[in-house]
Amino acid sequence: MSLLLAVDIGGTKLALGVADLERFRASGRLERIVKEPVPSPGTPEEVIARSIECARELLEEAGGGLSAIGISIGGPLDHESGTVINFPHLPGWRDILLRQILSSHLGAPALLDNDANLGALAEHRWGAGRGVKDMVYLTISTGIGGGVIVGGKLVHGVGSAAGEVGHVTVETGGPRCACGNPGCLEMMASGTAIARRAREAVEESRSANGRAARLLELASGDPRGITSEIVARAAREGDALATELWEETAEYIAIGLGSIIHVLAPRLIVLGGGVAQAGEQLLGPVRRRLREHVFYVPIDRIRVVAASLGHDSALLGAATLALEEI
Repeated sequence: MSLLLAVDIGGTKLALGVADLERFRASGRLERIVKEPVPSPGTPEEVIARSIECARELLEEAGGGLSAIGISIGGPLDHESGTVINFPHLPGWRDILLRQILSSHLGAPALLDNDANLGALAEHRWGAGRGVKDMVYLTISTGIGGGVIVGGKLVHGVGSAAGEVGHVTVETGGPRCACGNPGCLEMMASGTAIARRAREAVEESRSANGRAARLLELASGDPRGITSEIVARAAREGDALATELWEETAEYIAIGLGSIIHVLAPRLIVLGGGVAQAGEQLLGPVRRRLREHVFYVPIDRIRVVAASLGHDSALLGAATLALEEI
């Protein structure tokens, strides 16, 4: 039996999956998945050693020969050389030859790509994007990442940097992003940004004896406890301040997507990640506001839908990457 191994290294979670190559080709399903916290403090040596240990355990249980490895990780990387340039969520992850290391220890060819690209690949092959040649994928969570599929293939661009839609400018006067650019989509519409903007609005409202009551109530009276989930819930309940914040978020996303649409004119846009789990509460306002920003491209012919594969999309994408290399 020929096996595929998928490895997904996150800032807090390590996930691995294994599948028989032919069964995965037919179904797009991993047969066994293990997840655990990233070993603290998360240096490359610790995380890679634990990944190799988990992989060997999985492969022994599966009882087959390893044919290929697909690896997912966030942050800047070079997919051609298999090098992690910088993984900012963990210490010491600079210029790590991750593909080469895992390949040499596990005895099979390996491929590396970033988690957003692999989420896009998985959704295109097995999820919401099946049957579509051109699509853009956004994952809206702690940050905002993206992947671009053109003609059925991932677009990587110079330095494997294509698809970084989270760093499209949507507010020129916005706060400066870690990338150095002010007002990135990630700084205005990620889950972290929604919570930050809500806390700022609550503080302003409290100082003016305003309307922050429901958001504070849901956060047990502490503005520091406000999350994007709380903002979404309060907006669903009809709270005026939360509704304004949510509509502003949809506006920022629509501005960012509008720029992407005018460059690529994709048939499909897929929104995934924790914030997008709000479903039509987010998709509806985004679609509506896209009509206010896109005129040259026939917006009625571009669908905006929710991702369908959930939290394991990057892991499925890593397995798909390995499969397609074979």
